[in-house]
Amino acid sequence: MLFAIAITVNARRDVQLAIDWENARSPNLGERFLEYLHLKLNTLSGTPFIGSIRYENVRCTTTEVFQYIIHYVADVDLQRITVIRVLHTKQKPIW
Repeated sequence: MLFAIAITVNARRDVQLAIDWENARSPNLGERFLEYLHLKLNTLSGTPFIGSIRYENVRCTTTEVFQYIIHYVADVDLQRITVIRVLHTKQKPIW
C-alpha cells in the first residue's frame, strides 16, 4: 500500500529556494530538480522506510542526482509520509 505524501510549509519553501538556486546555475535545471524530487517522493510513497533514521523518528534520504537530503517522518498508523525539510547536503537543518 502506498503512503500519502504531506509536505510542510518549511519543506515547500526549501524546494522553491532549491528550484531558484538550480535555475540560476543553469536554465531549466530547477525544473529538472523538481521532476526528480517528484520521482523520489513517489518512490518513498511505496518504500517509506528506505531512509535512515537521523534524528529521533526523522528519516533522511538523498536525491542522488541533485545533492539534497529529504528529511521526513513515516507514520505507519496514518500511512503518511510528512516531508519536513529538503536541504542541500551542505546545509545544516534548521528546526
